[in-house]
Amino acid sequence: SKSYMKVLLESTFTLAPAGHNPECFRLYEAVEAGSIPVISLDKDYKQHKCKDSLSHWLDSPIVIVESWNEAIPTMQKLLEEPEALDKRQADLHVWYNQYMSSAVHD
Repeated sequence: SKSYMKVLLESTFTLAPAGHNPECFRLYEAVEAGSIPVISLDKDYKQHKCKDSLSHWLDSPIVIVESWNEAIPTMQKLLEEPEALDKRQADLHVWYNQYMSSAVHD
């Protein structure tokens, strides 16, 4: 919906918990909107039968935490360094374009 997209466009970070598959549409929507996805490699992820679906995302400039309890402190720390955050967003944009290009051409 329009309000969901508006929130994504205005968000620095987007929480992307695993659902039926850890690699959910929310990752793609967030990056397309310029928001940095945040994922947790918690026990639910580690026990998920489709956890390998995130393997290519693990080397990307998204935010990866070991538990959701780390998410807020991690995001707060990143927000304290605007230049580094801008670089992460730019790096994510480059990574995503390369990833999507290889997905289409391979």
